[in-house]
Amino acid sequence: MSKSNSRIFKIAIVLILLAACVVGAYFLSNWLFTSIRIEGESMLPTIEDNDVAVVFKQGDHERGDVVIFNTHKLDSSGNERYYIKRIIALPGDTVEIKETENPGEYGIYVNGALLNEDYLGANIPSAREFEVAGAVTIPDGYFYFCGDNRLNSEDSRAGMLGELDSIVGRVIAKYSASEGIGDLTLVKRPG
Repeated sequence: MSKSNSRIFKIAIVLILLAACVVGAYFLSNWLFTSIRIEGESMLPTIEDNDVAVVFKQGDHERGDVVIFNTHKLDSSGNERYYIKRIIALPGDTVEIKETENPGEYGIYVNGALLNEDYLGANIPSAREFEVAGAVTIPDGYFYFCGDNRLNSEDSRAGMLGELDSIVGRVIAKYSASEGIGDLTLVKRPG
């Protein structure tokens, strides 16, 4: 092989490898991760309005995970609505909202144990008196969800459940849309 043919061959190999890397990175990133801009304040203080959530699209889901899922409801424009909420209970769990040991204070109990919700902001109650109802056992394929801003969140306390197969993924990090990725903060699993 001549020097010019050898050089063309090496350039072709480098271009093929570069193209393979770009295509592989694209498919891998779309299969493993996505980012979604958040609208609303239902997850304050964990996630703020206009934050960008970095979502891991694989793996199992646990109690306490912050997830994004399709509600299968339509917004005013006819588009499907997606929620960002925290998983409170999974299939087989029993959830009950009732008064705690402190009179006048209400909490969410999962399988009889008061949920420890350190992630809630100061002065945000876990639950309120008017949300008290009977115990609910979560059926297969569903989960019970709440926003961290319990005073401003449409969630399972109103009787709706999420479908496990509608979960896009778990939020693993967030950053402010205005400040960019330099403001990246991890969203850890509780516990």
